[in-house]
Amino acid sequence: MSMNKVMMSDEQMDQISGGSILPYRVQAGDSIEAIAKKYNVTVDQLKKWNNLGDTSTLAVGQQLRIKF
Repeated sequence: MSMNKVMMSDEQMDQISGGSILPYRVQAGDSIEAIAKKYNVTVDQLKKWNNLGDTSTLAVGQQLRIKF
């Protein structure tokens, strides 16, 4: 059985979830791309939710917010 992932816009996420926030603490070896994939969100969404610019790097122990 194949499972397809569906990416949603911020507005769609807010509509179905009420805009709940999941805190996530960055671990050694994490990348913003891997975190986005793990939680089925886009890199751009993670950057927006956490005020990260294009050149921002993640630090071990950094707290991120993930909307669901």
